[in-house]
Amino acid sequence: MKVNQNNEKFVPTEEQIKAECQQRTRYFWNWLTWSLVYYVVINLFLVAVNWFTSPHYWWVLWVIAGWGISLLITAIEKSIKY
Repeated sequence: MKVNQNNEKFVPTEEQIKAECQQRTRYFWNWLTWSLVYYVVINLFLVAVNWFTSPHYWWVLWVIAGWGISLLITAIEKSIKY
C-alpha cells in the first residue's frame, strides 16, 4: 500500500507494479553494466602501470580481487533489493 501526495492510501494497479518492476530492473542492469565497464577500464590501466613500474610484483591483483569481490557483493545485494 502506498501513500500519494495528499497522504491518502491507495493500492497500485497491476500495470503500475509491473512498470515499477521494469524500471527497477532497468536501473539495476544499467548500474551493473557501467560498474563493469569502470572495473575493466580502470583495472586495465592499473595493470599497465604495474607492468611498467614493478613487473616483478603484481600488486594489481590485490586491487582486482578486492574490487571484484566488492562489486559482486554489491550486485547480489542490489539484485535482491530490486
